[in-house]
Amino acid sequence: MALFRRSRPDDPDLAALVGRRRVLASGSSAEGPVLGLADALVHPGAGGWHEVSWHEIEHGGWDHASRTLRWTRTDGGTGSVVLTDTGHLPDLFNERVTASIACVRTVDLDGTGQAVITARRDLGNPDGPLVWRVAPGKGVQPGQVDADPRVALELARLRAEYA
Repeated sequence: MALFRRSRPDDPDLAALVGRRRVLASGSSAEGPVLGLADALVHPGAGGWHEVSWHEIEHGGWDHASRTLRWTRTDGGTGSVVLTDTGHLPDLFNERVTASIACVRTVDLDGTGQAVITARRDLGNPDGPLVWRVAPGKGVQPGQVDADPRVALELARLRAEYA
């Protein structure tokens, strides 16, 4: 793609956002370039450029039929971008999100259901602490997870193991 034959993007706001970070893949949407950086995905949207760190993406993927890259963030928000030129972004998306996962454990809850404990690493700060999260499994209410002592015990054990 011609955008990265030059050392910096043409758009000064995009260039300022990217800074000196490494661009691993690029594509484009109708609104402008979409960049896969070592630590984040940068895409155009309402109000300008948006950045989502790979470790903040809970899950997502590429829909070839609609040419849409979709994701759900760990805070529950969603995002998507329709790519007119994919470049290697779909593959990079999967690789970077996966690279941010340090640990995934499933805990059976008292009664029925499961909780999922994850530890994610911020790829922009490899020496930083892991980001731990406990999420209810399918069909489980958050209160069930919070009330189950096995979840707290497993979380404490994993934190000690990964310290």
